[in-house]
Amino acid sequence: MQGSGRLGVVLAIAASLAAWGQVGTKNQSGPVHLQVDDLRSPLGIDDATPRFSWQLNDAARGARQTAYRVLVATNPELLSDDKADVWDSGRVSSGQSLNVKYAGPAVKPSTRYWWRVELWGADQKAYPASKTEWWETGLLSQGGWRGDWIGWETTEEAAVRKAPAVWVANPDVVPGSAKPNSEQRFAYRTAVKVEKPLERAVLFATAEDTVDAWVNGEQVLKAAAFPPYHHLPWKKFVRADVTAQISEGINTVAIESVHYIDKYGESRRKDAPPMIATVILLYKDGTTATVGSDGTWKSTEHPADGWQKKEFEDKGWKNAQVFQQASGPQEQPVLHPWIPDSVKVLWKSFDAGETISHSSDKDPSPGTPGVKSARLYATALGTYELHLNGERVGDSVMAPGWTDYRERVLYQTYDVTKLMKSGANVIEALLAPGWYSTSLEWLQQPNNYGDTPPALRAQLRIEYTDGKVEWVGTDASWKADTSFIVHSELYDGETQDLRELYRTFNRTGVDARPGKQVQIIHPKEIRIEAQSFEPIRIDQAITGPKMTEPKPGVFIYDFGQNMAGVEKLVVSGAAGTDVQVRVGEALNPDGTLYTENLRTAKATDHFVLSGLATDVLVPHFTFHGFRYIEVTGVKSASSVGGVFAQVLHTDFHFTSKLKTGNAMINQLWSNILWGQRSNFVGLPTDCPQRDERLGWSADAQVFWRAASYNAALASFTRKFAADLRGTQVGTPYYGIYAPGTAKISPGVAAAWSDAGVIIPWTSWLQTGDTSVIDENWQAMRKYVDAIDARNPDGIWHNDSGIPFGDWLSLEGRTQEDLVATAYWAYDVNMMREMAHATGRTEAEQHYAKLEEKIRDAFDKKFIQLDAKVAIRDQLHERFIHVGAYIPGADNSPSPFGDINNPNAKATGGDTQTGYVLALHMNLLPADLRSRAADRLVEKINDNHGLLNTGFVGTPYLLEELTKTGHSKLAYDLLLSKGMPSWGYLIDHGATTTWERWNGDEMMGDPQMNSYNHYAYGAVADWIYRFAAGIDASPLDAGFHTVVLHPVFDARLSPLEFNYASSYGTISSTWTVKGKAAEWKVTLPANTTGRLELSDKEAGKYKVDGVGLSESPLAKKVNGGFELVAGSYQFEVEM
Repeated sequence: MQGSGRLGVVLAIAASLAAWGQVGTKNQSGPVHLQVDDLRSPLGIDDATPRFSWQLNDAARGARQTAYRVLVATNPELLSDDKADVWDSGRVSSGQSLNVKYAGPAVKPSTRYWWRVELWGADQKAYPASKTEWWETGLLSQGGWRGDWIGWETTEEAAVRKAPAVWVANPDVVPGSAKPNSEQRFAYRTAVKVEKPLERAVLFATAEDTVDAWVNGEQVLKAAAFPPYHHLPWKKFVRADVTAQISEGINTVAIESVHYIDKYGESRRKDAPPMIATVILLYKDGTTATVGSDGTWKSTEHPADGWQKKEFEDKGWKNAQVFQQASGPQEQPVLHPWIPDSVKVLWKSFDAGETISHSSDKDPSPGTPGVKSARLYATALGTYELHLNGERVGDSVMAPGWTDYRERVLYQTYDVTKLMKSGANVIEALLAPGWYSTSLEWLQQPNNYGDTPPALRAQLRIEYTDGKVEWVGTDASWKADTSFIVHSELYDGETQDLRELYRTFNRTGVDARPGKQVQIIHPKEIRIEAQSFEPIRIDQAITGPKMTEPKPGVFIYDFGQNMAGVEKLVVSGAAGTDVQVRVGEALNPDGTLYTENLRTAKATDHFVLSGLATDVLVPHFTFHGFRYIEVTGVKSASSVGGVFAQVLHTDFHFTSKLKTGNAMINQLWSNILWGQRSNFVGLPTDCPQRDERLGWSADAQVFWRAASYNAALASFTRKFAADLRGTQVGTPYYGIYAPGTAKISPGVAAAWSDAGVIIPWTSWLQTGDTSVIDENWQAMRKYVDAIDARNPDGIWHNDSGIPFGDWLSLEGRTQEDLVATAYWAYDVNMMREMAHATGRTEAEQHYAKLEEKIRDAFDKKFIQLDAKVAIRDQLHERFIHVGAYIPGADNSPSPFGDINNPNAKATGGDTQTGYVLALHMNLLPADLRSRAADRLVEKINDNHGLLNTGFVGTPYLLEELTKTGHSKLAYDLLLSKGMPSWGYLIDHGATTTWERWNGDEMMGDPQMNSYNHYAYGAVADWIYRFAAGIDASPLDAGFHTVVLHPVFDARLSPLEFNYASSYGTISSTWTVKGKAAEWKVTLPANTTGRLELSDKEAGKYKVDGVGLSESPLAKKVNGGFELVAGSYQFEVEM
């Protein structure tokens, strides 16, 4: 099973490379792989000046383009006749083959354009023209939207959302007065008057951290125990149906909030822990009444016995105090905890040719000709799934994806021409809470983006063969109802009642469902932008898992691979049977499912069977991180006819393939790809399984270069860069994750916030596309210059934010202002390079001077005469005495564990990471670099030849060892199997990279222990750039010049690496035989290679049997040798 699953991955990657690279002698020479805005035939983009790119397929040595011609037309037949009725660039003498900007007349919305390119080669002869490709514009502007925002709530949902309840607290609490490992309990009471016959009564309540609740003395809610993770999802309501406990007349609702005190003896609040409750009374006459917590409720900390009963006298109790949020930069709003977790179905029936036209075209008349094309444009505040005439529209999942919905949301375009019918049609949408209103973060705060319910906005454009156009948009004529999905949350999972499945969908086109009228939703006005990167899709199914039964009726299925996705089961059983599916990354010693590291996430799906012969069980609006699934509720294993794991991720093209003679490295490469596949789901998350799944920016920035080798990420990068810019609302600093949640700006931290600069720089370096610089320039400059304004002495110690430092390092804390200053210098260097690439001369000069100022300040503060990176003064007091945890955004215990435990070593700068950063960020004088590297080697040797770095130091460790002449040690660390090392993870069963080096030892401490975290996978960057020797240059970005510096080692021999760059596939293959290496490299057309060698090293190289310095194939240049496009065979003395 395990092997077959991984074979499928290898085949998928190989197919992706074949489709992407398009370079090979079997193909006809000429332009291939045409793209618009880094996408192949994009449907529905809003770019008014799209960028054209192509590759030149020509394996001849020295092949290059000398001129191009781009033709754009309204139909392909014109291009076949060499005519362009939209734009003809004419012959342009240029080697540019990437990001050629459209310069024709203004493009029209909802229009398909056809294009092709003609090229001339080095001999000035024309290549055969390219195949004709197309792109299609979207709505182009906000004014193109005709549909309304629509949604629907049940009476109960609307009542709880609109309830006047407020957070309250006990007025007498003294924060910090409780003892370690204790509880604070506060009692609340109120009277609820029921005036007429009830249909239903419901209580919603929550408190920090949990609640007990009684109605007329009968308990209806029971407080949750304090879990090992020391967090409870208290920011969302818990529901209890209290119809049986409540009666006409006066009733008593009694609530006890339970606040747990951690082992350090400190309350996690500077103020009183809050409580909120709402009673919803649904009367039989259709009216509704609500009673919400407010200042009239009574409260005490030490109630007498029997206080929950109706007859109890609470005369001595004080009025509850309306909760006031404590102020401060790290405070996070405590929002309304209502949860719109059910999934609605919205639909409209219409007749093609008879709908009302909202366009400027003439109204269609009876007998309208056939449909020429039909496009469906859709978005949601929530997530949606569309059906037209009973058929699924598109294959994307979790659309429209996650953005900061307070500012912008993406829309998607679908070609539904083939789904249209003559006469009656019906369009349906499932609408789920998604990222918009489901609970997020470790405390599970719902409704981070607004107080309106989930909403859909869509419009269908139908163009007929006679040129007429009509629209069907979301409006008040649509109908709505509940669906078969009765509950859906990202962290907790999904509940489906499959008995309602066929009531939910209509497959006939003639719709007779009564339904309810939808509601027009009025959210805050936001930008609606076309999605300009690949959607999230299910790209494969892993089959044949191994099944065990550790307990009777508990079936565990092992897929052999950690992943992000959803289960798919084929099950038989009686109607009403509740089949429960839980997921996990590991097993307990007894073979049962281990879920503690999921923290507050339940990650559980429930399926109520329909009673048909078989049911297909698959979630629609959630996904999980897992290797194992647990199935309960079935009679026996034979009731489960099929078990699959459906893998989902943003559907980018994989662009790298690596194979070595070392099985461990091959497995490491697989693990790294799976980590990226699992966590690039609409944005780069830290992990796919627990109650977090945020776009943590440090994880992303350290991995982005490796990720950009692994896959084509240009368009995905622009999306995430926009998310990062969104966190600058009200501040010049980028956030520690993006999109923001309850707080738009989630806080600043060195190495985290720097992602706003590093990620655009990385994308430009890998692709050569300067548009990503232009899009982010103002935001990047605002950030870097703000640090300068607050730190004129050149040391970043003011406003450096949360002291994460070298996250999860095993060595101790590298001094925070050293880490911060190093990253600031790194940003400034990148700004200088990007300014140079875009012709911003003044900015380039400014950042060159600022870089020098920071370097001088770093030298004076941190560098000793013996080249030790150490401090001359004491660590800042706030870093020594920050306490046992970094406070969370609302002073709750941080999800970050005890990284700043006062008992941890405070080692200043004399750490492996201290030296790595000083070297990598170019902060050391040239004469001290080798001495600092020697000290780094000494630190490694002192640690038994093992690394000791965390998220910040590890990505650059092997590179700096290699650059300073310690490549053997770099290989030793890569291949080590001691703890900590990549080999240790693999020896202990890892199929992805882990969050902790010792994750297998941390199962008893679930606070921070993901088994699917890609950060340490950044080592792939070293493998590609140094082991394989394929690198990019900021002087000629995008692999237009390919920098070649392979580092041979017999322990990886043979090595084969292929990278499908924007110009075509670059390959590097080498084998070590004795004391020599045979190395073959291929450079695609339109590129140049630069082999970085000193004169001494060059004497060890032969190319095609001739000494490198004597060969006419290599041109001597400063710092090495230049090679034209083509294939070369080298022999190298080692």
